[in-house]
Amino acid sequence: MGKSELAKIFKEMADMEDFLEEPFKARTYRFAAETVEKTGLDVEKLKEIKGIGKAVVEKTEEFLKNGKIRKHTQLLELIPAKYKKKIFNQDAKALGKIWQEEVRKRFFNEDGSLKTMPSKYSFKFYVLKEISRAFKKGQLYDESEVNAILAPIYDDYIAIRRYLVDYGFIKRTKDGSSYKRGM
Repeated sequence: MGKSELAKIFKEMADMEDFLEEPFKARTYRFAAETVEKTGLDVEKLKEIKGIGKAVVEKTEEFLKNGKIRKHTQLLELIPAKYKKKIFNQDAKALGKIWQEEVRKRFFNEDGSLKTMPSKYSFKFYVLKEISRAFKKGQLYDESEVNAILAPIYDDYIAIRRYLVDYGFIKRTKDGSSYKRGM
């Protein structure tokens, strides 16, 4: 368990976040990988470096304790098998766009409605991510507005709303009266 192993994990996490269209997270993990390669595994040093946040420090501590990072494993579950090795050697962003187009064609009709809700986790994640784009970031929606957006997309819009919340794509306010886009 050395700095090169942790740096490799952070680099892989960056590539996976690029694949998932999460550029800010990708940039964070790339910076973490570069920093670990330069400074080593001293958590106290990492805490002092501008640009290294609490989440990276916690993941470093998790790596030092367990030899792995749970978030790395979770991200791997979201990457389809046919892309797992490719994204670490090719342009992860471009491959992610190809995969999203495959998902759109497979699960969505021309009008944007959902043909069927996939049961496989990675497919469901991408379908829900696509649906979540119907919500504007920062805007609050009451339940009837959420239902009005989701109803034309899928007959069981209540299940879609629940999945969107469960997967973190939309968040419910503490009092449960409204929703806003999460990721």
